[in-house]
Amino acid sequence: MRMTKRFLAAFFLATALGLTGCGESESLENLRAAGKRALEKREYFKAREYFLRALKIDGRDKESLIGVARAYRSDYRLDSAIYYFKRADLTYPDDRALNEQIREVAVALGDWQNAINAIETMIRLGDKQEDWNEQLADLWMKNNQPGRAFFHARRAIQYGTENQAIYLQAATWAARYDSLRAAFEILDSAISKFGPLDPFVVNKALLLSYSGQHRPAEALMRPIAERADPPNPAMRLNLANILAAQPERTKKQEALDIYHEIRDALYRQYPVDSLIQTVSNQL
Repeated sequence: MRMTKRFLAAFFLATALGLTGCGESESLENLRAAGKRALEKREYFKAREYFLRALKIDGRDKESLIGVARAYRSDYRLDSAIYYFKRADLTYPDDRALNEQIREVAVALGDWQNAINAIETMIRLGDKQEDWNEQLADLWMKNNQPGRAFFHARRAIQYGTENQAIYLQAATWAARYDSLRAAFEILDSAISKFGPLDPFVVNKALLLSYSGQHRPAEALMRPIAERADPPNPAMRLNLANILAAQPERTKKQEALDIYHEIRDALYRQYPVDSLIQTVSNQL
């Protein structure tokens, strides 16, 4: 009986010591150190347990807040990770490295506003604006605020971005805001920088036609539409639409011929039959 009681006492003592980290006291410093060791060993559950126990001692402890956030992030529990990163940011604002981690997790989560806020904080703390304009344009667009997206896209272009997609997107936004002049300026700057690449020339042709300048639009579009072998139905469609918008009967007839030519290739993607009917009525 005495042996049994001694064994149980030893067992409970060993268990208690194990719960506090192999004999470590439940001090803030020891729990933080144990959490860091667990992180290094990729024992993320244990790391969280240590850091969470540390936060029960001091809920404002920066190392423990960031430590538990890192442990959650490493375990792909991103909602919990950003909660603790943001909690650390609210308690200790203006930490550039912390905001970088918030940005990374927020982007992975699709939390566009927190990602934007983190970038703007980093810029305020000294990051170069030009390093972030492209990502801000993308994030503001995903956040359903195209006006701000357009603002940052224009700034990216002014800083000489090599991202061709930024030019196309910015030109599209400019046209939507009834600023065709700005749209043409953006496309012309892209052509000047990268050369007369098809995406830029096609978009310029479509904008010219939209603004009623059908002849110069045709001059740009026709070589592209007739160059491909086999012909590209989408480019042929663009040319046909430009031709159909012109008053001359010969232009409309050529447009009608092209619509018939591409009908089978595009009938599921585009209402070619209705275009055929419209131009046939005009003829």
